[in-house]
Amino acid sequence: MQVNTPLLLLLTLHLTHSLTHAGLAVPQSVHLKQDLSSQTLSVTWESDSALFDIEIYRTELMEIVLNETVSAAVDPVSGRRGWSWSSAIPLQCTSHSVWIRAREENAVSQWSPLQTIVGSDLPVNSQSQMYPQDQVVPVGSNVTFCCIVSERAEFHSFQYKHQTMVGTRLSRRSFATTVTNLPKSTASGTNIVCCSRSTTILTGAVVFVGYPPGDEGLECETRDLQKAECSWRRGRDTGFWRRSLLTSYTLNNRRCDEATRDLKRCRFDHWENSWILTATNALGAVQLNDSAHITERVRLLAPVNMSAVPLAWNSSLQWSWTVQAYNTLDLTCQVLITTGGPSDTRNFTGAGLSAVLLDGLRPDVLYSVSVRCASFHNFWRWGDWSAPYSIHTAMDRPEAPDTWVWMDSEITGQILWKPLSVSNSHGALVAYEVYQKDGEEDGWRILSLPPFASNLSITLSNRSSDLVVAVAARNPVGLSQRSVVVVPELRAGSRQPVSELVGSDGQLELTWQPWSNASRGYVVEWVPVGCADHCTVQWKRVPELTSSTTIQSGSLEAGVRYRLSVFALSDEATALIQRWQVYGQELVPDQYVKALSARQSGKNVLLSWKPADLANQRGFIRGYKIYLTIASQLELIANNAACVSVCLVCGGCVWTDGVIRFRVKKAFYPEIPGPKLTGDWSAPPAPLDVKPPPHSLVHIVESPEWDSAKKGLFPVPEEDTYDDGSIDENVEADTDSDEPTLLRYYNQLVTDGSHSNHTSDTSGSSTSSVDSAQTQVTYTGIQSPASSRWAPAYGYRPQTQPAESADEPADGFESEPQQESSSVGYKPQCSWQANSPEAENFSGSLGSPTSVTSSQFLIPDSAEEDPEPSGTWFQNLLSGKF
Repeated sequence: MQVNTPLLLLLTLHLTHSLTHAGLAVPQSVHLKQDLSSQTLSVTWESDSALFDIEIYRTELMEIVLNETVSAAVDPVSGRRGWSWSSAIPLQCTSHSVWIRAREENAVSQWSPLQTIVGSDLPVNSQSQMYPQDQVVPVGSNVTFCCIVSERAEFHSFQYKHQTMVGTRLSRRSFATTVTNLPKSTASGTNIVCCSRSTTILTGAVVFVGYPPGDEGLECETRDLQKAECSWRRGRDTGFWRRSLLTSYTLNNRRCDEATRDLKRCRFDHWENSWILTATNALGAVQLNDSAHITERVRLLAPVNMSAVPLAWNSSLQWSWTVQAYNTLDLTCQVLITTGGPSDTRNFTGAGLSAVLLDGLRPDVLYSVSVRCASFHNFWRWGDWSAPYSIHTAMDRPEAPDTWVWMDSEITGQILWKPLSVSNSHGALVAYEVYQKDGEEDGWRILSLPPFASNLSITLSNRSSDLVVAVAARNPVGLSQRSVVVVPELRAGSRQPVSELVGSDGQLELTWQPWSNASRGYVVEWVPVGCADHCTVQWKRVPELTSSTTIQSGSLEAGVRYRLSVFALSDEATALIQRWQVYGQELVPDQYVKALSARQSGKNVLLSWKPADLANQRGFIRGYKIYLTIASQLELIANNAACVSVCLVCGGCVWTDGVIRFRVKKAFYPEIPGPKLTGDWSAPPAPLDVKPPPHSLVHIVESPEWDSAKKGLFPVPEEDTYDDGSIDENVEADTDSDEPTLLRYYNQLVTDGSHSNHTSDTSGSSTSSVDSAQTQVTYTGIQSPASSRWAPAYGYRPQTQPAESADEPADGFESEPQQESSSVGYKPQCSWQANSPEAENFSGSLGSPTSVTSSQFLIPDSAEEDPEPSGTWFQNLLSGKF
């Protein structure tokens, strides 16, 4: 609010006059000064009173900032009274004026003369300015900024971190705004600018927002038992990067110049048992403490001058110290040994320790060693690691190779050995030496082979005595011990029982009866079954007192059958004690059943096929399942079908040598009922209502004797009724079938001469004829219900018909259909249907099916027992499409 200065003075004089008390003096020698670093105004004066009214104005607009009554004591040194006020707005923003008067109860003195501190908005300072500049404040602070615009410039707003902020007028050229809850600034600080109405930046300032020091964890130690080295952690980041704002450190009142923003460390030439660290920045300070005796804080330097004297199986190691005091200090040392694989750490102790013996090394191996030590009695922390030092041990004789003999016949086999690894050869190999002798011989026959060899074929000329073989390895130092094996005997026609075994998760768990004469343990051998040359033979040795072992999954290929044998070893013989055929993991057979064929004998059918090749079984064949296909769906063999599928499985029906016998009475056709006549045959019958069949099976009935009649097949219901509603009880029931109700057919007599053309055409679909004593019927291919063509009255139409005229039939009978394409009519479906009722019951080891298909059924003579010739219905069955 702007106030007219003369009016304000008059109002003040009026109020003063009403409160003036005789004898109350005006404060004298009033003096005003400012402290810009703290933005503080300080007033001092002389007066006998103790209570005073103080008012502060922004001079140019005479806007009152403060009106307060204060108590001020006399300073004993200067004899003056004083009072201070901190301004929220920088004092540079505009001029400030202060006056003071004495107060005593309701009486006041006159005001002292106005005392003024001029601001930077005077006309002589015509350039734009902004305050405060480079202000340092803690996170969360509120800061007021002011902008003094240049002469003839028009102020519009403040901009802070992309935010527009309005300003409050302080004087003709000064405007102020307050930013609250300041976040931590960036390394270069945060800018705030003053803009004109045209968004031109008039001036700006930078504010630094951060935290006071947060250092922690002071620890002091000695490296040489004399000097001190103290370190600590920075803790919370202050947020300040400018050098003038970085935290400064003093340790025991001595400035620590080597401590930087990131490296918190300080050194002194002598040890002190107590330490005080003070960390200070513009926002505050923190103090840390530590204390200890020098012997409790020893951290050794790294050993130097490493040397060694390597042997084959051990090596001595020496080093020296750069600090003389270490030679009398009780030490504990660690030696780290690495060979490119897992490392090994060994501990040693001793006074002034500087040499150790490293045993348990391997010959001809390059080792790398490092050493570090610490005080033994007052362990503080480990010292520094020495630089790595290389030790190459000397060579020694090789270890004996793991040897085995595999016999693939009674007189032929191979001597096998596992090549020695680098760590077991104890030096570069130059040869393998193979030894042979009969059990009665004294000397060995020796053959030298190159170092890359791993087998030798043998042929036995005499099995009257045991053959003993041995293998040894040679390097520049010498020859290894011999690995001796008595050649196992393999006899043709051996009755050794062979069991079947399947692994779990790809690995095999084996157990066998202990062998009393297995003085040298056991050998477990496994070889792929059916391999010819270059068989991969694997074996594993088992200790004498153990009668079980595990073969890991990496040694067994999934879906491959192995012959696994266990041999008991002694000095005199190698005896086969148990044998298995095994799979590490069974897989689904990967081959169709081959050469599926079928033969009919009377009402029996003989199915046969070729067993799957061993390589394609990929698991033990436990049996076979037979599936019949009805309307493209797989069914059990008990259901009717015209398509037979044979599948390999791990369980199922009993089988013998790839042959299965079963009866086809219900599988392929039912019993044939006797002929029956119903209704009044003197007049053309009306069409019969029948129920569509639930499947493709039909009952066949012969028609009665007709007088000069033509023939045709028509369906009738399962139970025929007369016109009066009575039931013909002479119909023969099929008591041997549990199938659903079926349609029956009979020959329809046609007496109307107008149908002569029709009846003659039926011979195209039925080649049999009827005389006065017997009816013979030719059976066409069975048609599935879904594809059958029916007359409006469900009259049956044979599948194949000769060409017909387009004449309409008389008496309500439909004419025969025109010639249809070969796709019309029933066609057996032998496709594999995953959604069939049986499909969900298939095991994971079920192989793909093989099928045989019938497109026609011919019923053999009931008295026939021998297989039918090639022209019969089952040969047609085999000739169908797969």
